[in-house]
Amino acid sequence: MICCGMTALLVTAFLPIIGIKWAALRYIFAAGAVLSFIALLFTKSPSNELRIKRLHHMGVWAGVLYCVSAACLFTRSQDMQNSWVAFLLAGAILHIYSTLMTGKLLDKSKK
Repeated sequence: MICCGMTALLVTAFLPIIGIKWAALRYIFAAGAVLSFIALLFTKSPSNELRIKRLHHMGVWAGVLYCVSAACLFTRSQDMQNSWVAFLLAGAILHIYSTLMTGKLLDKSKK
């Protein structure tokens, strides 16, 4: 489920860059953001270790940032419409960091 949501986010964020503008893109982006958030929210933490749980919660906050990014697309304020990229990138950085560090810590705890 997370793969579908993240793919929708990636494709709908990339298409306007190459010049494809379609009115339904923001709805697809919002659906991908909500799907990613739900998947991250209901995914169980892979370990009971406190640091891994915190990293998992960081991933959930990345999903919240994706949803805020989608909400920015639906506002009437031009300033907020331009800030959706910042929220998307902040969520992506949090998600990448939490995923990489969780894998690193799980490998370290297996040894």
